[in-house]
Amino acid sequence: RWFESLALRMGNARKGLTRGQLYGQVWGGEYMGDDNTVTVHISNLRAKLAKASPAEYIKTVWGIGFKMSDL
Repeated sequence: RWFESLALRMGNARKGLTRGQLYGQVWGGEYMGDDNTVTVHISNLRAKLAKASPAEYIKTVWGIGFKMSDL
């Protein structure tokens, strides 16, 4: 799932995705709104990416979700 999520993010680099969109596209289910699955998943992705580079690849877009940073 790590790489599915990263590939999804890379395909939508300029557009922010909501937690619900990420959950639906990666896990194929309905997001209930109180599940921390996406947040924890993004946090783990950030940690893995930080080992390769100090650049911040994933940005949190307050009130929307997440998007890839403009590097």
